[in-house]
Amino acid sequence: MRKLFLATIIIIATFSVAAAQDAASTSSNQSDIPNMGRAPSQPNGIGRLDARVFDQAGNPVRGASLKLESERTDGYFCESWNSSDERGVAVLPPLHMGSLKLIVKAKGYETQKIDVPAASLNEPFRITLVKKN
Repeated sequence: MRKLFLATIIIIATFSVAAAQDAASTSSNQSDIPNMGRAPSQPNGIGRLDARVFDQAGNPVRGASLKLESERTDGYFCESWNSSDERGVAVLPPLHMGSLKLIVKAKGYETQKIDVPAASLNEPFRITLVKKN
């Protein structure tokens, strides 16, 4: 009888832990997504853009195409690109940062061209897309 009681306690504890983990994972939101951006530490240094793409209602936009163009002070031109996922997140590959221009395109939305300050890349860069008329 004692073995049956202990087995029951172990089974209940196991299911309780699993249920708690499931509840925690479903309550995640945009603020729970880790930042992958990095500002360059020097002129023409390597940095990385972590973009978060939303519509005007604050909903994530999946499939937005992002291209980051970098005009470096030493005359070189670099670019990187990626698409946003179902959470609206697009982390672009690292590149040498100079003067930055971000081009964002998504079906049904107006194309945006945004000047991005390289020093701001330590935080996610939020983009709000406007629907086409």
